[in-house]
Parts: sequence; C-alpha cells; structure tokens
Amino acid sequence: MTIQLSSREEKAALRCIVWTQCLGIVAVATIVNGTLLLYLTAIGISAVRTMIYLVISPLTNAVLLLPAAYLADRYGKKRIGQLGVTIGIFGWTLISAGAFGGHLSEGLIVFGIVLASVCSSMTGAGWFSLLSPIIPAETRGRFLGRLRLIFSFVSLILSAIFAWILSLDSGVIIYQGIYAVATLAFIARWFTFRLIPELEPPAIETRSASFRKVLIEVVQLKSLAGFCSYIFLLGMFTAGAAALFAMTEKRVLDFSDTWIILLSNVNLVGGMLGMFLGGRMVDGHGTRLVFAGCHMLLALTLFAFLLRVFSGPSFLPFYLGGLHFLLGGALGAIGIAMTTELLGILPKKNKSVAASMFVIFQTSGVALSGLIPAWILKADILRTSWKLGGHELSPFDAILLGYGLMTLVLVATLGLVPSMLRKSEPASLGLNRL
Repeated sequence: MTIQLSSREEKAALRCIVWTQCLGIVAVATIVNGTLLLYLTAIGISAVRTMIYLVISPLTNAVLLLPAAYLADRYGKKRIGQLGVTIGIFGWTLISAGAFGGHLSEGLIVFGIVLASVCSSMTGAGWFSLLSPIIPAETRGRFLGRLRLIFSFVSLILSAIFAWILSLDSGVIIYQGIYAVATLAFIARWFTFRLIPELEPPAIETRSASFRKVLIEVVQLKSLAGFCSYIFLLGMFTAGAAALFAMTEKRVLDFSDTWIILLSNVNLVGGMLGMFLGGRMVDGHGTRLVFAGCHMLLALTLFAFLLRVFSGPSFLPFYLGGLHFLLGGALGAIGIAMTTELLGILPKKNKSVAASMFVIFQTSGVALSGLIPAWILKADILRTSWKLGGHELSPFDAILLGYGLMTLVLVATLGLVPSMLRKSEPASLGLNRL
C-alpha cells in the first residue's frame, strides 16, 4: 500500500532529499577529490597500501549492495538506510580521530573507511526505491536535474575550499579538521534522512522470499534487463572518454597542468548545464528524445576530438574546451534521463534489489571504460602513431576512435530502452504506469 502525501508534505520531503544528499557529499567529496589519498599519505602510509585502501569503497559496494537492497525491501528502506547513516557516523569519526591512535592509527583509519563504505552500500541500496513514490512523475526530470545540479555545485565548492585550506597548511591536524566537519555533516544527515517519508512500507508477506528467489525474479524483468544492458554498454564506451581526452592533452599535446584542470572544469560546467536542460527536456518531451539525441552527440564528440589535428595551435585549446563542454553536457543530460527511466520502470515488488541491480550494471560499465584502455595500452597492441589526413595521431586517439564507432553502433541497442518502445508520450508519465 502506498501512502499519499499532501502538497505541503511532498515539498517538505523533497527538501529533505536535497539536504540529505548535500550533507552526504561533504564526506564523499573527500574521496572523489583526492583528500583521502593526501590524508593517508600525510600520516605515512605507503603508496601501495594507500591505493589498496582507496578501492575498499567500490569493492564493499559490489559485495554488499544487493544483500543490503534485499534487506531494505524486506525490513524497510529507511530502517536499513538509517542504520547505514549511523554506521557512517562512526566510520567518519574514526577516520578523523584515527591519527591520534599512535601505532594503531593506520588500522583505525582503515576500519573507519570500511564502516563508511558499509554506510554507502546500506544507504544507497534503498535510495532510488525510497525516492520513487515521492517524486511526482510529471516533474521527475526537473527535480532530478536540480538535485544533481545542487549536488555537483556543492561538490565543486567543497573541493575548492579543501584545496584552498590545504594550500595554506597541509598538516595532519588540518585533514582531521576536514573529517571532523564531514562527521558533523553526517550527524545532521541522520536527522534529514529520518524526515524522508517511506511511502511504500514493506509488506509482511515479502519477508519470506529467499534472496535467490528475489534475484531470479528481478533478473527476469525484461524491461529492467534490457535497460541495464544498454546502460552497461553505453557506459563502457563513453565513461572513460574524459580521462582519454586529458591523457591526450597531457602526454601528446603537452598542455600545462593549469590548462588540463581548466578543461576538466569546463567538462564539469557542461555537465551541470546538461543536468539542468536534460531535466527540462525529460519532463517536456520524455526520455526518448534525450537518450537518442545525447547518444548521437556523444559519438560525434568522440569523432570530433580526432579532428583537432586540423585546428590551428592558437585555436586548439578553445576547440577542445568546446568538446569537453559537449561531452560533459551529453553525459549530464543522459544521466538525468537514465535515473528518470529507472524510477519509472522499477517494479512494485523488490524495488531496492532492482535499483541496485541497475547500479551494479552502470558502475561495471564505467569501471570497464577505464580498464579497457589500460589493458590495450599495457598489451601494446596499437601502433605508437598513425595518420589521419596526413596528420599524426596517438594510441589514445585510436581508442577514442574505437569508442566513437562502438557508440555509433550502439544506436541499434536504443531499442533496449523501455521508453523507446512506447509512443510519443512523455516517458516520465508513461513509465509511471508500469
């Protein structure tokens, strides 16, 4: 049974969702922007062990996400999520105070990272299914676009603040202060998460279903399976493009670090605009138009990167800046369409497991997008240089050409997107009927 909210209650719930995400990014941003890596280095942990500790979070997510989702569907998304936030508070506290532990410092901080990773799995497992009945279908795209936009903006501001503080003093105490703030933000997140209503509480009869049975039921959902396959393939051939752009700019074009950081920020700005416009397009025209348009734009952007050889040296940075902007915009918009589509096709039963299955496929595609170029370059199966119209190109360009061709070929897989099989109704409305 789904609980109905009044207009006032709905607005309050949506505000709590935004606050919960923003408070969570205070801690998560320290992993994404390299602060955690610098902290581990500052307390004397070797490079090898640091790299191992940094993969604790994705590994934990891969192992615990589906079991946590199963528990969320059985015993309540908020109950599991709230427990996860509580565990996260202890985790970030240990990371902050761990350096005071003397010879136990490394062990305490690593244990804190493990707890924070468990928190991420438990809160993420039921997140999409918790939001699904709260966000109105007719404004789903705009809300998700606004949420991602605010989320990205807060992350950008935090990264700038952290960089500024650490440029003044990079002592261990400064890192501890940053993680103390992250802990306080997580404590506040506990209260905002608690205020998000669970409109679809778990039915008692669902608790008897085994984990294996639930997984089989979810895998047999044709619309979800097809969509997951499409997202996996698209991510595998597009998610690593920005890194390949940067690698070419650094190692082939010999751009300065300043220019590379600037182009990376242009990519981020494009992504933010893509989220904003993508949300409006999804609500106005459905996810079909966004998927088809952004899919083609991604392929053309990858091809256009190779055509930089025909650009003059003085114009080249601006040309590449435009491509970074388009790449970020296309990925930002398609991300909104992706989440909107997912919320619309989630089944009434086993929602959390279905959403987590999607997340696993998505993140697996993204991971492979980075691993494939690394394997190709390590295997040394490409020529050190090749020519296009008499101009010399690099192995990175060859990989980008392959990515572009595969992205173009994957137009044929757009039929796996459920909204592509519907008539011209907006996907945010049509999918809500599933």
